[in-house]
Amino acid sequence: MDRRYFIFALTGMAALLAATRTLHAECGEMSSIEFVEVTWEKQARLHTEKTPLGDEAFYALFSGEMQKLMRAPRTMPANAPIGPLLNAFFGYGVLPGTEVEIGKIAAVSGKDGDPAMIRVTVKHHGERHNILVHVIREGDDCRIANIIYDSGNSLIGHYRAMTAR
Repeated sequence: MDRRYFIFALTGMAALLAATRTLHAECGEMSSIEFVEVTWEKQARLHTEKTPLGDEAFYALFSGEMQKLMRAPRTMPANAPIGPLLNAFFGYGVLPGTEVEIGKIAAVSGKDGDPAMIRVTVKHHGERHNILVHVIREGDDCRIANIIYDSGNSLIGHYRAMTAR
């Protein structure tokens, strides 16, 4: 074999191996939409069964900044009304055991590897609701940075009000 052909073949094999490794890495990582689909489907099932995630598993779904806010000491006024209760994934007034149907999940903005906004359509109490999920990457994992409910309220706003931050 001619040296020129040998070097050409060796270079081609190296490029092929690099491309294969890159494709494998992309296939192994979960996209923002897949992350939201898996998370919301699982939460709907657990919610209906009245078997919520443990604290650590719950917090692990959220970004580091969101976790700090969620774990911050709360300063609720003594005369503050109790309700309506907020379910982080489905919105206000969705109590444990309430049947929740997950509808269409679609990207609103962003692309994989970048911050993305994902719309989730859910149905509970006979009504459809649109939820916007802000997903970011921390390391190789997708994390929830914020959730905006169709009422206009957000999960960050909820925790900021509770922690006076």
